Amino acid sequence: MRVLVIINDISQGGGEKLLASSLPFFKKKGIDIALLLLNAKGSVPSFLSDIKKAGITIHDLGINSFYNPLCTWKIRTFIEANSFDVVHVHLFPAQYWASLAVSSMKVRPVLIFTEHSNHNKRRDKKYLQGIERAAYKPYSAIIAITDSVNTKLASWIGQGEKIHTIHNGVDLTGIANAAKLDRSVLCSQLNIPSNARLMLMAASFRYPKDQGALIKACAILGKEYHVLLAGEGELKEKTKALAAECGVENQIHYLGFRTDISSLMKTVDLNVLSSAYEGMSGVTLESLAAGVPFLGSDVAGIREIVPDKSFLFVPGDEVDLANKIRPVFQEPGLSEKMASEAVTFVKSFSMENMVDKYIFLYKKLLDQ
Repeated sequence: MRVLVIINDISQGGGEKLLASSLPFFKKKGIDIALLLLNAKGSVPSFLSDIKKAGITIHDLGINSFYNPLCTWKIRTFIEANSFDVVHVHLFPAQYWASLAVSSMKVRPVLIFTEHSNHNKRRDKKYLQGIERAAYKPYSAIIAITDSVNTKLASWIGQGEKIHTIHNGVDLTGIANAAKLDRSVLCSQLNIPSNARLMLMAASFRYPKDQGALIKACAILGKEYHVLLAGEGELKEKTKALAAECGVENQIHYLGFRTDISSLMKTVDLNVLSSAYEGMSGVTLESLAAGVPFLGSDVAGIREIVPDKSFLFVPGDEVDLANKIRPVFQEPGLSEKMASEAVTFVKSFSMENMVDKYIFLYKKLLDQ
């Protein structure tokens, strides 16, 4: 079976990171898999390196813009020249270009798309619904990463009979093998007191992520609490201004883009993800696997993948978040209990399990 995966690039997003982590698992299972990028320029070098180390060939179309219609012709030409059995597409606009490319071919491969989000801006525009339905129609199957993603997509485009829910996975072994950082060195580098209570939020500084709620909660909690923010994005400066406004600029620490997130997650006292919505949060799964307590917004894409409601807080509500954080540090045994429950719960979301389900679907569609 020859499989081609198409995506815009392998940048810092959750879908891109999932792909970088999962492709080597396909290779280990004997799948002849290759990766096609619309433009590799914005990709994370370490992600590309990990994929190449697994023996996977990366092809770069080098298109100057993801929105250039020339993508359609280049994708079609590439597929026809290489005879793939399955073409699996991730993210917009690669989704549109691959749909157009394959629908114009005489001999078509099995075409699959993974829907990563509960919502996007196109769904706010009713007049785009017909175009969206047409764009999804050439796909033999659509993979929704949660039941809520499945339901919302089906209500938008119909075609529910070909939408399959396959939950994202996480590399449990990789996280288990990640070494904790030297906490004293980390605190020294960031000018944090050695006895500080450390919280980490690993997320880009762009909507729907909401670092602001955590910053405001930190202001409520007191000076012994410090927040590490790992990521980049256009809202970073606005976030810094909010921290100054709340008087906690010395308690908020900006780490930039990191490739050692698992190690960071295992080093802090609490991992937090504040977000207005998610598709299926990879950060949540990684946090649960890290053996450290986790708190996430009570939104679709997070609430389905935590052990129970004690791991959730009201989205955007800094008071509720602060009230959920305090017991983690102050209530005897709670931190250990949450960490233990998290590690046990997340075992069902292994990357290997996800990849097995993908391969099963590939074979089923090819047999048809």
